[in-house]
Amino acid sequence: MAKYGGDALYTLLLFALVFVAAPRTAPARAAAVALAVSWGVEFLQLTDVPAHLAGESTVARLVLGSTFNAPDLFWYAVGAAVGWSVLRRR
Repeated sequence: MAKYGGDALYTLLLFALVFVAAPRTAPARAAAVALAVSWGVEFLQLTDVPAHLAGESTVARLVLGSTFNAPDLFWYAVGAAVGWSVLRRR
């Protein structure tokens, strides 16, 4: 559970960064951007690029990961949904 909780938190971090960069963003749009970036990074792991960068940099390994894992896609969506649900009334 800790691994998948980390996936949701990764997307929540991206969600928060969207609001830092653009505070007037609608929660649904921020959730969509965070989810798109999370999924983009996950699908990038189908290539050799993240694994190569992870071998060269600890930061790259933490940000990009190294291997594709399909269940992560669901947990990224959970993180985006949590962020949206918390701020949808603002």
